[in-house]
Parts: sequence; structure tokens; C-alpha cells
Amino acid sequence: MSNKKVLLVDDDPNILSAYRRLLRKKFHLVTAESGAEGIAILEKQGPFAVVVTDFRMPGMNGVEFLSAARQISPDSIRIMLSGQADMQVTINAINEGKVSYFLTKPCPSQHLIRTLMEAVEQYEVITSERVKLEGENLHKAIHGTVQAIVSMIERRDPYTAYHQERVKRLAGAIAGEMGLSGEQAEILVLAASIHDLGKIYVPAEILTKPGHITDLERALIETHPQVGYDILKTIEFPGPVSQIVQQHHERLNGSGYPLHLSGSQILIEARILGVADVVESLASHRPYRPAFTIDEALAEIRKNRGILYDPEVVDACLRVFQKGFTFD
Repeated sequence: MSNKKVLLVDDDPNILSAYRRLLRKKFHLVTAESGAEGIAILEKQGPFAVVVTDFRMPGMNGVEFLSAARQISPDSIRIMLSGQADMQVTINAINEGKVSYFLTKPCPSQHLIRTLMEAVEQYEVITSERVKLEGENLHKAIHGTVQAIVSMIERRDPYTAYHQERVKRLAGAIAGEMGLSGEQAEILVLAASIHDLGKIYVPAEILTKPGHITDLERALIETHPQVGYDILKTIEFPGPVSQIVQQHHERLNGSGYPLHLSGSQILIEARILGVADVVESLASHRPYRPAFTIDEALAEIRKNRGILYDPEVVDACLRVFQKGFTFD
């Protein structure tokens, strides 16, 4: 049975009343006027699929409330409503894994409803697919989980799903060229299929912005590997899928994010995924620039071989294209 329970916390009773009128027919909505009341409700009436809170509240602010809520109900999708002035605070909270997504106030009604529906769906994917089976059943369950996540991403952002599919193909080809074991290659392909999962929590207007993005907007985009990790770590994969997703923007010299790992601290699967991601991204159109040619994309990884990118991975990627690999 679908869990559409949503807990919404705001210290303004008028705002809570408006939310009840807006959402009561679509969700099982419970409201609280303070963080302390929200915690009590979580403990007595949980589990909730989604927990939403305002940031600025007396006593316990939104970050503090969601941090406490995470301990009580770790599977709940956590959403913060915040003003533009609070964006840096929100970004910090996302980086710490306390907040899944933020909405800027005032939030249009339809955008709020759509976000809550997506959050409920994500909660159901996480909770329904967390299974412990053996043999063929485990294999089917894992691939079912990944396919459910891919479908969720595709409905929200078809471009991201398209990008992940192309990266998956290239990463698999590089893994084969490098002679990774079948199990390692399979885990890598699974991770590549959903490596940008965390971007579902970045506002679409930022991802599709045609011009220059601000430092705060860039910081928000750069939360996506950590957000993806925080989502996936709750699912029992037979290998380090969540860690590969978390590390795919790490770089050999430590200049990547979110953990600033370097060298062998970065999983080999993540080093492969990072190179495949860069090549595909450069070879594809972006709102802020036209696509590079494949030769130009390969020149980027060749130039930074041994600096940003693992030399063996770069060499394998170059050989894959020399042997005729294409994204088409």
C-alpha cells in the first residue's frame, strides 16, 4: 500500500492552514507548528514518506529539525522550504546529508505538489526494493531497483537519463578494455546507470540555465554526488554502488568533490566512471555551450592524464574509441 504520509512543519499557523487546503486531497498530511512538535509526531505517528520544514523557526530551526528527524526516520525524504537568503545554509545542510531537497519560498502550488509526488515515489522505491534475497532473485531485485530509479529520473529529466545511458555504455567498454572482473564491471555499470541520481534535487531552472551560473548555484549542483550516495546507501547492493556514485567527480590530484579524495583513495570503478562522464558530457550539447567533437573531448582527458584522470583509464578509453566505439 502506498505511503503518502507527509509531515509539514512551519511556525506560521496561517501557512499551515493554506497547505492543508492545498494538499489534503492528494496526501495524508500531518502538520506541526514547531520542530519539537514535529519530532514528537514522527516518534508517535511515523513512518512518514516525506518530511517538509521551513528553515526559519524559533527554538529549533529547519536544519536542526531535519537532522533530528533523520535519526528517527532515516528513509523519509527530507525537504526544506527556504528563502533565497538561506540558500548557503541549505547547501551546507545538503552536503552534510541532512536535507534531500530544497524549495525556494514562495513555492508555486503545482511545483510543491509535483515535488511531493516525486518524493513519495522515491521513498517507495527505497523502501520497497530494500530486500535480502539470494542467487537469481537477488540479481533480479537489484536490477529492478536500478530500473525503478532510472524510470523516476527519466520522468523528471529525460536528458539526465539519456546522459546516464551513454555514460554506462562507455564505462562498460572501458572496464572490458581494462580487464575488470565480471562482478566489478557489473557493479560499475549499475552505478553508471544512476550516477546522476542526486540531480533530481537540483532545481531544473539551474540545470538548464543557458548563461553563467552563480557560485551558489554551482555549489548546489556539486551536492549531487553526495545526495546520490545518501539515497543509495540505504539499498543493499552486492558492491560499492553508492560509493562509486559518491566519488565519480573526485579527481586524481584531489581537486574533485565532494570528499577531495586523491589517487588510490578513489575506487577504480569511480575513476573509470569519472572519465566516461567527462567524455560524454563534453561530447554532448549543454544549455551554456555547444557540443565538442569526440576528438576534442578525448584531447581533454589526454591533456589531464595523470593529473585529473587515472592514466590507465585514459589509455583504455582512448583505445576503446580507436577500436570504433561510438555513442550512436
